[in-house]
Amino acid sequence: MSKIIVTAALPYSYSIPHLGNFVGSVLPADVYHKYLVMGGEDAIFICGSDQHGTPIEIRAMERHQKPEDFANEMHLKIKSVFERYDCTFTYYGKTHTDQNKEVVYEIFDALQKNGYIVETHSTQAYCNIDKRFLIDRFIEGTCPFCKSDHARGDQCDNCGRLLTPSEIINPKCKICSKSDISFKGTKNLAIKLDSLEPKISEFIELNSRNNWPKAAKNKSQSYIKEGLKPRDITRNMDWGFKVPLEKFHDSVFYVWFDAVIGYIGITKEWDGRKWKSYWTHKDTKLVQFMGKDNIEFHTLMWPGILIGANLGFVLPTTIKSAEYLTSNSEKFSKSRGIGLDLEKCLGILPSDYWRFALMYVYPETSDSEFSIDLLREIVNNIMNDKVGNLIQRVLKLSIANKGLVKKIRIQNEYREAHDKIVAKYKDDFSNFRLREALHSLVELATLGNTIISERKPWESTKKASSDGEVANELSDIFGTLLAISYEIGIMIWPFCPNASENILKHFNVSDTPSLKMLSMEVSVNLEDEPKQLFTKMTDSQIAGLQK
Repeated sequence: MSKIIVTAALPYSYSIPHLGNFVGSVLPADVYHKYLVMGGEDAIFICGSDQHGTPIEIRAMERHQKPEDFANEMHLKIKSVFERYDCTFTYYGKTHTDQNKEVVYEIFDALQKNGYIVETHSTQAYCNIDKRFLIDRFIEGTCPFCKSDHARGDQCDNCGRLLTPSEIINPKCKICSKSDISFKGTKNLAIKLDSLEPKISEFIELNSRNNWPKAAKNKSQSYIKEGLKPRDITRNMDWGFKVPLEKFHDSVFYVWFDAVIGYIGITKEWDGRKWKSYWTHKDTKLVQFMGKDNIEFHTLMWPGILIGANLGFVLPTTIKSAEYLTSNSEKFSKSRGIGLDLEKCLGILPSDYWRFALMYVYPETSDSEFSIDLLREIVNNIMNDKVGNLIQRVLKLSIANKGLVKKIRIQNEYREAHDKIVAKYKDDFSNFRLREALHSLVELATLGNTIISERKPWESTKKASSDGEVANELSDIFGTLLAISYEIGIMIWPFCPNASENILKHFNVSDTPSLKMLSMEVSVNLEDEPKQLFTKMTDSQIAGLQK
């Protein structure tokens, strides 16, 4: 059996992620991994906190903490929040560990020996007030491409372009907020992406056929067309893994370098014996989820590192990049305070509600506008009315008419429509159309609601006691509706694990559901009254979100 590694872009451990972060990588990765578990695949889900870089150092300075202490504190908080959202990581680790350091040094050494590391000399922003080099997020200003005022020294938060501090218009120091900045000569180490370009280009050409979104293909090919250049992998700062060379004793590895390697390091942290059997297995598939602002790191630099090191580590198979979740046409942003953070959201609605709603609008192919009105529509009209009410009505009708419940199976006249929906659900997942898979699930609920509306079983129950033909007809209807309810309980598990458990307990299922269960005979427990699966949003919940 082939192995599958599922990863989500590592969240920066400097604040609690917001809904945009969650739906951009961690949530869809968790949903997909759960589906693989349902299918019996040998799949692991690896994620963790990205603990290095300037955002951590800046936030630690503001709180008068050591960067490591702050990063570890935030790591525990973020991990706890994800767990409260029922994310079932195989392992959620962190990048500032001995295991990741070992892998980073091993790969760096291999890149050096293979001739892909070069010393670079450049000018770098220097704050004359704070007397320090300003790298990445220590410098902010206007983007030279989209003219946004929220550009950072490494990337524009608005258009996603990678930047260098010298390109920033009207730069200011993040520490003192002054513009007394000069540019001084400095040296760094870089990976020779230009030398690796032919192999990276070949990698993109071959692997982009494996369900890469158009944005991932187009963005990667545009960089190749422009021509790749050496990319620095070190920085003049204190926080991070020290470069193991005397000449660069005052430098650390650039956060992007050790963060992508962190996928391997975190797997090693999970299991010091098993990790290589996944990362070096010839049949391993590496499926990586991320937001579109992380595309080039995963399609150009990360493969370049692995190809250049030539240590036998698998290359990404599928890149699943999401577009932006927006609010009032602006992307959710931690640094700019746009969007609801995950911890506060849980104080208003349970995790299943957020998981369902976010995946229902998952920005798979284009930006998705998210609003309180849209959330209310999804919760009230889709979750409650279409899915929850169906399950409750079917179970209540079946409990009230126990004697008419015989075999739980789909009636022949609904078999074709039913089979088409279930097949599409599976095909959606196989082709990474996760939002569409959820819509297929809703379509199955719609079929159940249509059957109830058209057949009105409650109108014939009295007649069934004296008419065998009516009794048989009602038995078929109840069998069909119960089968649909049971299958919804299985198919909803990747999206809403708690709702799945509440449904399946009525069918005597307590284990993790599997796809095989969709074709198995099942019994139903008609003794316990069903609890309401979902409820409509209250005025107080809406007021809480508005606040």
